Amino acid sequence: MLARRVLNNVTGGAVVTGVRSLATYKTSTGLVGLAVDPNGKETLLKLSEEVLESVTRIPADAQYRINVEGFFKHIHTTCGTTDDIQQIETTLDLGQIEEVIVNAQDELGLIDYYFENKGWELVKAAHEEADKMVLEMADSIFFTDPENHPAKIQPPPEEKK
Repeated sequence: MLARRVLNNVTGGAVVTGVRSLATYKTSTGLVGLAVDPNGKETLLKLSEEVLESVTRIPADAQYRINVEGFFKHIHTTCGTTDDIQQIETTLDLGQIEEVIVNAQDELGLIDYYFENKGWELVKAAHEEADKMVLEMADSIFFTDPENHPAKIQPPPEEKK
């Protein structure tokens, strides 16, 4: 009987006073294999703190770290400003809170992978190679803004003797 009254309260049925409501507004995510997290806000807050701590192992000037920190600071701030799961989901606009939790868990694994493989060095090498290719092809590429032509911005690399 108590469970039925709580369920009615959560699903929009008659409001029953004196009955503690569940931590979430839903009984199912509607997604196969993804159960409702009744403590979604707390789980996401904890994971966002873990992500923010873990990403500090990556150099501060790495774009990946900058992006992850910005993204998860936004998530952390959003979760810290309200207890309303629907409001958190609407503000984040990333799907259901359970989906964001899965993404945060995945991000922790990606941070480990990026750190172990020194991804920032790979990105830097790829960027340098791309810049070199643009300079080599500068005369055959049409630039809509000739003043920002790569050969004018960056002097050609010195030839090796």
